Amino acid sequence: MSTPVHLVHTALSDLTAVVAERAEALDTGALDVRADLARFGSADFFEPALRDDGLPELVSMIEHTAAASLAVGFSLWAHTMAVTYLAHAPAAAREGRLDELLSGSRAGVTAMAAGLKQVAGLGPVPLVADGTPDDLRINGPIHWASNVFQDSLIVLPARRPDGATLVAVVDANAPGITANPPPDLMALGATASTSLHLDDVQVRPEQVLTTDLASFVSTIRPTFLLLQTAFCVGVAAAALEGAGRAGGALAGQFSSELTEVSSELRRLRESLFTLAGRSRSAGVAEVIRLRLDGATTALAATRLESTLAGGAGYATRSAANRRFREAAFLPIQSPSEGQLRWELSRYV
Repeated sequence: MSTPVHLVHTALSDLTAVVAERAEALDTGALDVRADLARFGSADFFEPALRDDGLPELVSMIEHTAAASLAVGFSLWAHTMAVTYLAHAPAAAREGRLDELLSGSRAGVTAMAAGLKQVAGLGPVPLVADGTPDDLRINGPIHWASNVFQDSLIVLPARRPDGATLVAVVDANAPGITANPPPDLMALGATASTSLHLDDVQVRPEQVLTTDLASFVSTIRPTFLLLQTAFCVGVAAAALEGAGRAGGALAGQFSSELTEVSSELRRLRESLFTLAGRSRSAGVAEVIRLRLDGATTALAATRLESTLAGGAGYATRSAANRRFREAAFLPIQSPSEGQLRWELSRYV
């Protein structure tokens, strides 16, 4: 399961080592992910999002980080997607904002889940934009978003009363935006994940990234799903490594399961880097299937590690227990397992 040499270098190893040292404190909520975003930004790890050939590097970054802490790997995914959105935006929307995201000095929030659902045919975006292009006002809820800190940048979809669509960038502390208190989450409290409500939030023309939601989703969806697959692969790899270290007389009873899950993970990882290298020509169905299989494999791997760890894995401060709780989030992470299955069924 070795990574191509050119995708792993000393800087990434050093950064993930710091993440690993912080993993328990992040898990307990003693720390949050902002310092991690700043470290990765200072080391220019978000720059590949500006390049057509940069996706394999982003996959490697998130995969290896998620192996140390899924909370940080997940946060990097959300932030990287915000960078990706702005990289595809007009110059006026990028002005100042893109540099802040690239440096990690501000956290990026991807609130695009509802946009992907609308494009898939699963219901309209709940955010409604009304008014003139020079004085647009947005109202409605964002049911779930991560990296929601006071100074974050949020990229969100909205629909006009006449059915027209748009994608815009707003400041999390803009007048009219209310972030609800974050719920007490299992393993992901450090990611500042919560719901928000927008009440007459003003959007100026330079804040609009596009007025064609469907085309925008078509452009960013491969990156969106492949980078999610990367954090699934990362946590699965860490869990299998932990499972492989388990000893005792009963460990041998699970050798066939360990071999089977390891083989599946190798296949997934190879497919992940292959598709990342040709994401523009990747089929929608194969990307959806890979994301679905990634989550399933991560769940199987963490369950196996927890089983082999025995009582030690039941202790909440153990790495095996943390990974088991981290992976429990994957079936409901948007797009959820149900949505992925529904979308995939349309291609069968």
